Amino acid sequence: FTEEKLGQAEKTELDAHLENLLSKAECTKLWTEKIMKQTEVLLQPNPNARIEEFVYEKLDRKAPSRMNNPELLGQYMIDAGNEFGPGTAYGK
Repeated sequence: FTEEKLGQAEKTELDAHLENLLSKAECTKLWTEKIMKQTEVLLQPNPNARIEEFVYEKLDRKAPSRMNNPELLGQYMIDAGNEFGPGTAYGK
């Protein structure tokens, strides 16, 4: 591997099935991290967001519309499910 990175050896050719599994693993890792991070945000909300809502309320102004934490977590789950397909655990 080191010789490949330094350009002293030819790149090792991997099986197409292994390449497919590696791409699925990377995609699963990405979506799992996004969902976990958003779950943490949902369970332990940012106090700055609550202060922002309080300030807008006191100023009698409407806060900018954006997705709240539960909606964002749900959207991440839907997007992950759509990417993996209905036959997988994420898809269900």
